Amino acid sequence: MSEKISHSFEAGRRGKPDELDSGIANLVSSYLLSVDLNSRFDLRVSGTYREGKPFVRVSGEISDFLLKGGIKDKISRIVLDRYNWVHRTNLQPEELQVEFTFKPQSYSLASNESAGDSGNPIAVAYRNTPNHLPWERFLAVSIRDILDSIQHNNGVVPQEIARFSGVKELNGLRSDGKVSVDVLYNNHKLDSLTQITIAAEHEPSLSVEELREKVNKILVSYLANLERKHQTVLSKPIIDINGLGGWHDGGWEVDEGSREAKPYRDAFASYGVQEDSFSGEDPTKPSSTGTFIARNIAVQVVGNNLADFARVSIHYTIGKEEVGLNIFTNNTGKLSQEELEELIRKNIPLRINEGIKIFNLKNPKLYKQFTEDSDFFHNNNLPWNQVRELLV
Repeated sequence: MSEKISHSFEAGRRGKPDELDSGIANLVSSYLLSVDLNSRFDLRVSGTYREGKPFVRVSGEISDFLLKGGIKDKISRIVLDRYNWVHRTNLQPEELQVEFTFKPQSYSLASNESAGDSGNPIAVAYRNTPNHLPWERFLAVSIRDILDSIQHNNGVVPQEIARFSGVKELNGLRSDGKVSVDVLYNNHKLDSLTQITIAAEHEPSLSVEELREKVNKILVSYLANLERKHQTVLSKPIIDINGLGGWHDGGWEVDEGSREAKPYRDAFASYGVQEDSFSGEDPTKPSSTGTFIARNIAVQVVGNNLADFARVSIHYTIGKEEVGLNIFTNNTGKLSQEELEELIRKNIPLRINEGIKIFNLKNPKLYKQFTEDSDFFHNNNLPWNQVRELLV
């Protein structure tokens, strides 16, 4: 009798404090790279409320040459603009406080192009899933995006969703909340979608009964549409919407955030990842660039029909040139493990500085894209998510 394995993923809405902090960290990263492509940084963003105003602490290590310019005013504006966009407010600069605590890094570290640390990044891909993503991640992020779209479009449900759900408006959503999805796999194959849990902040004018009814209709019809589109069976999961009732107060006012609080929101945590959150880190860090390389490898393996599932683990050791590689296919590989890993080494460079160049990771526009997408693996236009033919 085969055993089943459970995987889960949680996608925070863009007004969830940890998610807001992560978005700000990536926007500040974009700005620092626009100042100098050799900028190094490990940013920490933590938002809360103090004396009745939003209060944000921006800290961490950054290249010393960045501190010579007037970057603090620019960063303060980035924080304010992001807060106003997410919460649909119009706060003025004097209504939001920003505190800075930066520790300088020497220029020699910024210019040497070496890896910034040791690490063991991990990424996965499935052959017969949307975007080759685990179902739990694809669904959690997609449902989160639907709710955020409704909020930012004044309660108007996206046209396609409205067409197959019959729900055209959902007025009163606020920006905080999260979506959790739990899935069971039988080996590499989807067994069942077991539970979807949603917490959504909302205006008092939107009753929890209406919220539950309309969101449930949207979800049921959305899942049915996915089943038809991908010719699969997602089963009938338990759908739990605001299980504790109405939720009218959220964001920094009631919960202090940190971009480091939820490392799983960046990588594939339920598959064994122990890396830090990499929002707000420069691309020399293995956590980010290494995960993009690992994801690229996994996508190539399943996209080239070399396996139905791939879990790719890369091992970096500070001060060493050698890079460790492990590809686990759950016995679905068309080649032996040794042959597959050798093929990948011939086709895909594994070192951090090579990944930076291949993926153009010093491009400031990428970090803005990270914030817009709020996920690193849903956008098929990002290079590590694209399939290309491997040379045998």
